[in-house]
Amino acid sequence: MKVITCFSYKGGAARTTAAANISAALASIREGVGSIQRPLGRKVALIDLDVFSAGTHRLFEIKSEDIQMHNPSIQDYLREQMTPSDYVTAGGIQLSHPLMSGFRLSRGAAGNCHEGFTLFPAKPMPDERFFVQKQHENVLIELMVELERKSRGFDYVVLDGESGSRQMADIAIRLADVVLVFFRLTWQHIEGTLNTCKEDFQKRGLKRPFYLVPTCVPLVGDRDGVYLPEAEGLDELKYYTTAIPDADLNKYAGEFAEADGKPGPGYLWAGKSTGGERVCIHESLCLKGVERVVVYDDRAKRDRAAADYYQIAAEIDRLHPPAG
Repeated sequence: MKVITCFSYKGGAARTTAAANISAALASIREGVGSIQRPLGRKVALIDLDVFSAGTHRLFEIKSEDIQMHNPSIQDYLREQMTPSDYVTAGGIQLSHPLMSGFRLSRGAAGNCHEGFTLFPAKPMPDERFFVQKQHENVLIELMVELERKSRGFDYVVLDGESGSRQMADIAIRLADVVLVFFRLTWQHIEGTLNTCKEDFQKRGLKRPFYLVPTCVPLVGDRDGVYLPEAEGLDELKYYTTAIPDADLNKYAGEFAEADGKPGPGYLWAGKSTGGERVCIHESLCLKGVERVVVYDDRAKRDRAAADYYQIAAEIDRLHPPAG
C-alpha cells in the first residue's frame, strides 16, 4: 500500500478537487469512460485530514449536514481513541453507501469505479475547535496499518491534507510515501511553494519523493478552443501565465526533474514522462464554479483538467505502484 499526501502551501490551489479526482482515477475499472484511457483498478481510501476546513465530501455531492449526522468522522477517530478496525467499519463511506448515490449515478461512478473505493470524511466544525496533538500521528499510523491489512486490501491511501505548515499538514507529509505539491501560477503561490520545498522538504532531508503540480493553468493554444481568439485580455493572460514560471519555477523544476536516475521534485512540471510536455492541471470549464469528480463523466471527455487528473494518477501508479 502507498500513501499519497496532497499538500499546498496556500489555500485556493484546488488541492481538494485534485485529490478527489486523482483518487477516483486510481480506482477506475473501465476503459474509455470519461478521461480514463486505461483503467488503473486500484482500491483507494480517500481521507480528509483538513480537520479545520473539511470539504472533501462536497466533491462527491454529499451535503455538509449529512456529514454532521454521519458518525464517526476523522476527528472522532482522532480524539475518541476508538480502534482503527471499528473506525474503518463504521466511518468509511463506500461506493455502495446511500450518501454516494450522487457520485455513483450522476457522476458515472457506477460500473466504472472500484467497489471498494472509500471516503473517510472530516466534519465541518465552524463552531467547534479541534486541537491537533502529538499522539494523533501515532493514531493515524495505526489507521494506515489497518487499511494495509490483507483483509482490508487497500492499494492507495490518499490524504487530503491542510495547506500551510500547520501540525496536521506536517503529520500528513510524514505519513506519505509520495507528496503532491499543488499551487497556482501566481507569485505568492510559487515563491511560498518553492521556499517550502527547499527549506522544509529538502533541507530537512525528506526521504520521500515530492512532485510539483501547478493547478488551474490556462496554458492553451489557439487550437484548443477553450477561449475565443478575440477575447479581450487573452494575450495578457497567455503572457503572464508563461512569464511568471520563468523566474524560479522552471529553473528549479529543470534542476530537479531527475536526480540519480530517479524522478525529482520537478518531474511532473518538467514533463519527463511526456517527452517535454509539462504535466499540470489546466483551467476547467466543467469545474467552473463547482467542485465535483469529473474523471468518469462522458460530458467532460474533452475537458483538459479531467485528462490531467487521469494522467497524474497514471504516473503515480507507474512510478509508485503498491507492493504485490
